[in-house]
Amino acid sequence: MDLETSHILIRIIEIVWVDLLLSGDNAVLLAVATRALPQSQRRTGVMLGSIAFMLLRLVLAYALLAVAPMPGFGLIGAALLVWTAATLGGRAEAKSGLPAGPLRNVLAVLAACLLADATPALQNMLAVNAAAQGARPLVMLGLALSFPMLALGGSPLIGQLRRPPALWAGVALLGWLAGQLAATDTALRGLLLPAGLLDNFAPPVLAVLAILLAYGFLRGRKLKGAPQR
Repeated sequence: MDLETSHILIRIIEIVWVDLLLSGDNAVLLAVATRALPQSQRRTGVMLGSIAFMLLRLVLAYALLAVAPMPGFGLIGAALLVWTAATLGGRAEAKSGLPAGPLRNVLAVLAACLLADATPALQNMLAVNAAAQGARPLVMLGLALSFPMLALGGSPLIGQLRRPPALWAGVALLGWLAGQLAATDTALRGLLLPAGLLDNFAPPVLAVLAILLAYGFLRGRKLKGAPQR
C-alpha cells in the first residue's frame, strides 16, 4: 500500500468516527418533537424532519467548502471543534433544545427540529471537513455517511463512544483535527513561522488541550451532581 492510499484510508476512518460521535441524537429528537402531534401526522413529521436534517447538513457541507479558503476560518473552526471535544462527554445528557410546550403541527415540529439541530449539524460537518482536509470527494463521503447515522444517535454504540475510555480517544481525535484545521488557516500561513511548525505542533497541542478541557468539564459535572453534605 503506497503512502497516498494509506493517508486516504486514515481520513476515511476519521470521517466515519466523527460521524458516529456527532450523529446528533436525531431519532430521539424527532420522537420528542412529534409526540404531541395527532397520530395521523406523526409519520409525516418524522419523515419530513429526517429530510430537513439531511438538507441542513447538505447546505452546511457546501457552505463550509466555500468559506474554507477565507482567512480566519481555520482558527474559528478549530475553536469550535475543541469546544465540541470538551463537551462531548455531556452530549448524551444535553437538553434537546426544543421548546418546553407541545408542538401541535408539522411546521412547528420542523422549525423546532432545525433550530435544535443547527449546532450539532455544524459541528458534524466541520469535523468531517477537517478530517477530509478540504478534499471535496471525502467531504461528500462524510456527508453521505452521516445520513444513515442520523438514526443511530440513541444507540448503545454511540453511548459507549461517548463514555470513558473510548471517550478520550474521540476527544483526542477532535482536538487533533482542530489542530490540522488551524494549521491550514491562511491568516496563520501568512506569518513568518518556521516551515512545518504549524503542521507538526498544532494537532498534538490542541489534542492535549481538548483532553484537559474535557476532563475539567466532566469533573465539574460530577462535582455539581455530588450530594451536598
